[in-house]
Amino acid sequence: TNLAEGQAAASFCAGGGHATSRRGGEETGEETAGEDKIERGTQFMLTELENVGEVLVEVGSTSSMRHAWGPCSIQTEEELDEAVERLRDVALARGKADVKVIRKRRADDESKCFLADVEVRRQAGKPLEVRLAVIGNVDSGKSTMVGVLTRSTLDDGRGSAREKILKFSHEAQTGRTSSIGQHNLCISSTGEILNDSTFRQRDCGEVVAKSSKLITLVDLAGHEKYFKTTAFGLTGNLPDYAMLIIGANHGLIGMCKEHLGIALALKIPCFFVVTKIDICPEHIFKNTMKSLHAILKKPGVKKIPIIVRNQDDVMTCARNIASETIAPIFLTSSVTGEGLDLIRQFLNLIPQRYEWFAKMTHEPEFIIDETFAVPGVGTVVAGTVKSGVIGVNSNLLLGPDIGDASFNPTAIKSIHYKRMVVEKVYAGQTAALALKKVKRNQVRKGMALVSRNVEPKATWEFNADIAILTHSTTIHLKYQAVIHCEIIRQAAKVVAMNCEKLRSGDRAIVRFRFLVRPEYVCTGTRFVFREGKTKGIGLVVGA
Repeated sequence: TNLAEGQAAASFCAGGGHATSRRGGEETGEETAGEDKIERGTQFMLTELENVGEVLVEVGSTSSMRHAWGPCSIQTEEELDEAVERLRDVALARGKADVKVIRKRRADDESKCFLADVEVRRQAGKPLEVRLAVIGNVDSGKSTMVGVLTRSTLDDGRGSAREKILKFSHEAQTGRTSSIGQHNLCISSTGEILNDSTFRQRDCGEVVAKSSKLITLVDLAGHEKYFKTTAFGLTGNLPDYAMLIIGANHGLIGMCKEHLGIALALKIPCFFVVTKIDICPEHIFKNTMKSLHAILKKPGVKKIPIIVRNQDDVMTCARNIASETIAPIFLTSSVTGEGLDLIRQFLNLIPQRYEWFAKMTHEPEFIIDETFAVPGVGTVVAGTVKSGVIGVNSNLLLGPDIGDASFNPTAIKSIHYKRMVVEKVYAGQTAALALKKVKRNQVRKGMALVSRNVEPKATWEFNADIAILTHSTTIHLKYQAVIHCEIIRQAAKVVAMNCEKLRSGDRAIVRFRFLVRPEYVCTGTRFVFREGKTKGIGLVVGA
C-alpha cells in the first residue's frame, strides 16, 4: 500500500464505491484519487462514531456496501495487518475509538484476497445502549439465562443464577418472575465483558462508567397470569430486539407463541435461544427444532432459520438481524455453558435498531413506566427518553394529570442513568428523574414529560388502522379490549368503524374510546389490543 505516513490506511466504500483509482493513469492522479477515497471513508467512520458510537467494517473488501473498507485486493496477511494498524491509529486519534479485529479470512471469489472484519467502537464516556426483551414460556429458563450472562457464572441446575437477579422474595420461592426487571451487560470498547461474578445491579454505576456499550436485558414474565406485565414490557420499554427463550425439553408450548406473536406484531426483530440442551433427550430435541422451523415458515412469520454454530454464523446474523428476514437460533445450556460464548459474541456485535441520533434534535419527550417516593429526594419517575435531550433544571410539562387530564409545569431536580448521577440524558436512554414540587400521588405509569413547545393534549378517542389476528366470533361496535400502546395500558371500546363487522384476518379503520381516563397518544405509534389473549395489532393514525 503506497500511502503517505499520516494517511488512513483504509476507507469505507461509501456511496457505492464510485471513487476507484484510474488504472494506467499518472502516478500523481492515482495518489490524489486514493487520498480522496481514504478521506471520505474516514469521514463516514467518524460520522457513525459520533451518531451511533460503533461501526462494523470489512477491511480489504471490494464490495460496494457501506460497511466495506479499502484498500481493495490485499494479497498478504502483512498488508492486512498494516491496514488494520493504520485504521487503529486514525480511529484513536480522530474518533477516540478502539479497534477490535473480529476475524480474518480469505475472500470467497477467485481473487482469494485477505479480508478482516473489524469493530470500531467509541471509548467509555457516553455508552451505546441496546435494549433486549427476554421472552418465552414459563420455566423455559429466561431469568437463569439473564443471571448467567450478567454474572459471568454458570447455573447449578437448581436456580442459583436466577436467585441473584430476582426482585421479590415470592419470585425466589416460586421460581417465577412476576415483574419487569432490567439488568445490564457491560461491554468495553474492545469487546470484553466487564461483568463478573461479584457484579451487583445496585452498585453497577462504576462498571457502567467504564463501558462503551450496554446491553439492557429486560427480564419479562412467562406465566399466563402475568401476560399483561409482559405486554407492557414489550411495548413500554421500546426494545431493539427480542430474545425468545425455548426450553428444549418442553418445546414451543404455552405463552411462547403468544409472546412471539406480540413481538412480530410490534415489528421487533427476534432471535431464538434453545436452552437445557444438556438434559433434553435427542428425539425430544429434534421435535422441538422441527416445530420451531415449522413456525418460522408460516405466512405470518416467513423468517429464514439459521442455527448459529461458529463465528461466521455470528457475523452473518449480527449484520442482518435488523432486516427481520432471518431468525438466528442458539443452542445453549446454562449449566454446562455450551453455546454461551456465541451469544456473548452476538450481543457484542448487534447494532442499535432505532436511529436515536436523529431524534436528539427534536423536542424533549420522556415516557414514565415506574414511579417512586425516595426519602430525602422526593418523587422520582423512571422511563425512557423518546426524543431530545433532558438536563438538570429542564422545565417540562407533566401529564395527563390524574384529576383533570391537564399538563402541569415541573422541573428536573436531578438525573440518574444506570445508577450514575449525570447532568443530561439523551434520546434512547433509560433514566430516573427526580421532580420538583410533585407529590407521589400525582404521577402514575402512562404519563409523560414533554416540552412546552409541543402543546400536548390528552385525548379520550383516537383513530387506528387495525388488523385482527385471532378472534373466535365477530367484532362489532362497542367491542371492548385492553390497549397496549407503549406505556399506555387501558381498556377501550370501539365507537366507530368503517365496516359492519370484523373477523380474523380482517383490516379496518376504527375509532377507540378509553373507558377510564384520557391518555397522551401520538400519531404513528404501534399498539396491540387483547381480550384475554392477543386479538389484534394497530397503528394510531389520528387522535
